[in-house]
Amino acid sequence: MEYNKLLVEKGRGYAVAAINNPPANALGQEVLSDLNRFLDDCAKDDGVRAIVITGSGEKLFSGGADIKEFASFQSGDAPKISGHDVFLKIENYPKPIIAALQGSAFGGGNELAMSCHLRIMSEAAKVGLPEVKLGIIPGWGGTQRLPRLIGKTRALLAMLTGDPISAQEALKFGLVNMVVPADAVLNESKALAARLAKGAPVAIREILKAVNMGLNTTIEEGIKIEQSGSAVVFASEDAKEGPMAFFQKREPQFKGK
Repeated sequence: MEYNKLLVEKGRGYAVAAINNPPANALGQEVLSDLNRFLDDCAKDDGVRAIVITGSGEKLFSGGADIKEFASFQSGDAPKISGHDVFLKIENYPKPIIAALQGSAFGGGNELAMSCHLRIMSEAAKVGLPEVKLGIIPGWGGTQRLPRLIGKTRALLAMLTGDPISAQEALKFGLVNMVVPADAVLNESKALAARLAKGAPVAIREILKAVNMGLNTTIEEGIKIEQSGSAVVFASEDAKEGPMAFFQKREPQFKGK
């Protein structure tokens, strides 16, 4: 897997993609295209069961969209790929994706992090949606994902003022799963990815699907989605391997089948 704006490495059962677009790791068309292709490549790779997305450098996960490119779009050039499309693909991805926020994330960078399933953040980092200070609004799902993650009242305050959210506030609000020292973010994220990679892929896929789809419907419809997922899981070989390993007092060897 070769990309122009991503640095990719593989671990045991997982892949890491670091956005490499200095100085701010802006999410331009080339970065979005690389992320889209990376996701497609990992989807086809059975050896990748979990993903970590991070940013190169210590200060910024991503500063957001590429403002220079936005100016060209306003003059009539249509973007080839939308942040909406990539972030929806991440949100609905069948394998768990962790955002490793070794640095701060603003605007589109924060929207990218929010589309990931889990987030680990540096204690020195901040996140925010400062678009209102530029006279615009969050344009890649921020107005929808932030209220779902931290509640309407907190989300409105953050978006209407454009003020950043500290790491400790993000943890308190439930915006991130873990806050650690900056130099531990990537290792903690890799460790979690490796742990998730040992899980049952079919069950993990169905949990992600049920949660994502269920949040957009009634609880009654959500339960139907859960029941459908249960039927898929119980028909899998992994559903037999799990109990067998438990009774044999050994680690399960899930095949994803």
